[in-house]
Amino acid sequence: MKKSFLLLLLLSLALALTTPARGQDDDDDDDQPRPTHPPIMKPAEKPAGGAFTCPNESDFQKPRKIGIYTVRILPAIRDKKDKNDDQDLDDDPRCRAVLTSPTGKRITIAYEWALSVDPISGLDLNHDGKPELVLDGYTGGLHCCYVYEIVSLGRTPQVLHTFQSPVPVTFEPQSDGSALVRAADGVFDYFLLSHRDAVMPQLVLKVQGNSLVDVSATYPELYDQEIQRARGQLSAEEIEKFRKANYHDKMYTDQIATVRKVLTIVLDYVYSGRTEQAWQALDELWPPSDIGRVKSLIAERRLRGMLANLACDCRPAAILGVPHHPKRKPGPADETTDPRVHDIIDD
Repeated sequence: MKKSFLLLLLLSLALALTTPARGQDDDDDDDQPRPTHPPIMKPAEKPAGGAFTCPNESDFQKPRKIGIYTVRILPAIRDKKDKNDDQDLDDDPRCRAVLTSPTGKRITIAYEWALSVDPISGLDLNHDGKPELVLDGYTGGLHCCYVYEIVSLGRTPQVLHTFQSPVPVTFEPQSDGSALVRAADGVFDYFLLSHRDAVMPQLVLKVQGNSLVDVSATYPELYDQEIQRARGQLSAEEIEKFRKANYHDKMYTDQIATVRKVLTIVLDYVYSGRTEQAWQALDELWPPSDIGRVKSLIAERRLRGMLANLACDCRPAAILGVPHHPKRKPGPADETTDPRVHDIIDD
């Protein structure tokens, strides 16, 4: 009797262990990669694009003098009424940037999950006689992006521009005191290729007046190096095989290296302002039956990438209000005014 009971117990356990396995096999796709959700960054993690002073460095609160203002990165003050009911438990802003005027007035100009004062800060980037403050931020959590804010530090601080990018952006000082902004257009991430193989063309931007403008076309040599390298790596056999491919058959997954080289050539021509040469290269190198589709996709993606940041007047919403937590009312106790006042943004 005792042996029969043990045998029954073992059989029940074996059945319980094998049932989920059979359930997994119902769709016959166990050997296929399953989609995964992007991870939420934990408080101890750091963005891959580089270290941020807040909260990663012990002395991030050290004040910095820029023009007539003192800039400090401080811990964000959490609203006690915020119950974190939006499931983004780890992406609340942890840092804030505070400007202090010569009269002692404090104005919070940015909240982010991670934040730094960019080394380019202090230069007169747009030649208006006033130094600029550049803040580098990261949104953390489920939100994708590196965010940047350019503030002119005149008698009344003015936000010149804000923009975001899924990859880090660099500010390069020039001999005339201005700066070039180098950015990869992340809108082409996962475009016909995986993230690992994606072709994300470079943009060269510059602060002109109160605007951030695309000046990529004035630096064709930056693109020509990549174009020549990609053309040199393309063999006649590769081109012939690719031209005969059918996107609806294997979606070019058997020719990833070739797709990457051709996209590099086409996108570099597009982003350096030579669209006629771009479409000519597409006609020469891409499968003829798929040219129209890819041409339309490239044009559409480009318009909603970094260029969309340049075209919109998105300054009020993009920086100061912690947009993914609209119910929060920051109101830090040590400040004399709400951070969204007209002292910073005249909307």
